[in-house]
Amino acid sequence: MWDSAEWSAVVFVGDRPDAALRRRERCLKLAGITSSVVTEQRPSGAYYKLCVREEDILNAHLALRLGGFCRTVKLRNARPGVTARLEELVRGTLEEALELLNRIVDFVRETPRLLAFSGRS
Repeated sequence: MWDSAEWSAVVFVGDRPDAALRRRERCLKLAGITSSVVTEQRPSGAYYKLCVREEDILNAHLALRLGGFCRTVKLRNARPGVTARLEELVRGTLEEALELLNRIVDFVRETPRLLAFSGRS
């Protein structure tokens, strides 16, 4: 039997030694990665672990993913919550208020010049 320290990387765990475990074993074998099935007895029943050597863990995960045995990770568009939307609304309102205030200040600064310019005509 293999040294248990040598097979420290677990790539699949199942509660039955069924076809799913055998398919994954076959996939790793086709990829040239040696593996071992370790049976672990627990109070809830037996668990079957498909293990590879620590240095082969990345290659094993890639082989299983390419073999179609990994669930795809669905990227979801994070929708902002109520708090984030309220913060965005307040921020936008403050920016607009500052822009309005800047326009009023510019208008007040330019008013004496406009009055002086219109008086020369």
